[in-house]
Amino acid sequence: MSSFVRLVQNEHMKIYTRLRTWVMLAILALAVIAMGVLMKYVVEAGMDHVLQFMVFASSLASLVTIFTVIVAGDIVAAEFTWGTIKLLLIRPSSRGKILWSKYVTVLLFSVTLLLVMLIISYFTGLLLFGAGGIVAPDETISSILQRYGLKAVEIVMTGTLAFMISTVFRSSSLAIGLSIFLMFTSGTVVSVLAQLKYTWVKYLLFANTDLSPYVLGGNPLIPGMTLGFSVSMLVVYWIVFCAVSWLLFTKRDVAGG
Repeated sequence: MSSFVRLVQNEHMKIYTRLRTWVMLAILALAVIAMGVLMKYVVEAGMDHVLQFMVFASSLASLVTIFTVIVAGDIVAAEFTWGTIKLLLIRPSSRGKILWSKYVTVLLFSVTLLLVMLIISYFTGLLLFGAGGIVAPDETISSILQRYGLKAVEIVMTGTLAFMISTVFRSSSLAIGLSIFLMFTSGTVVSVLAQLKYTWVKYLLFANTDLSPYVLGGNPLIPGMTLGFSVSMLVVYWIVFCAVSWLLFTKRDVAGG
C-alpha cells in the first residue's frame, strides 16, 4: 500500500508542477468570482444570501468536468508522447498499480477542483450577498452538497471515459477532444433520440449521467427509467471503461501499437 501511495504522490507532483494546472485553478476561481459580480451588479438577480449564490454557482461544474477531462486524457498518453513510459514501467510496481495510481490521481484532482469551487463560491457569496436573507428549502448546505455529489457522478464518468481513451489510443488530443465533444453534444443527441421514441437510448452512457431528475425532482429522460436503472448502467459502463484500460495497459507491448 505504501508503494501505491508513493505512486499517487508522484503523479500529483507531475500535475501540480505544471503551469497548466494552476491556470485551470485560476480560471475556475475567476469564473466563480466573475459570476458573483455579474449577479450582484449587472444582472441584479435579487439574491440576498450566500447559499442562493452557491446553488447558482454549482452550474460551473462543467468547468470542473472539462479540466478533469484534460488531466485524465493526458495522464497516460503523455507518458508515451514524452517517451517516459519505459522509465515508469521499470519500477518494481506492477503495471496495474501504476495505472490505478494515475486513475486515483485523476479522481483526487476532480475532488480538489470541486472543493475549490465550493469554497470560493461560499466566500464570494458571503462577501457579495451576505447571510441575512431568507433561503428556500432547496438552498441549504445539505442540498448544495447533494448537488455537488450529483455533479461529481457526471465528472467521474466523463473523466473515466477520457482516461480509457487516453490509455487505448495513447493520444492526449484524441482523448480530450472526443470526451469534450461528447460532453457538449451528447445531451442534445440523446434528447432528440428520446423525442423520436427510440427507447434504446436509455442504455447510452450520457442518458444516465444526470441523476438530478431522480433526486432533485423532474421527469426522467424515458418514462419508466428509475434511479436504480441509471446507477446500474453507470456501474456497468464504469467497469467496462476500467477493464479495457487495465487490459490494454497491462497486456500490450509498450513498444507496439
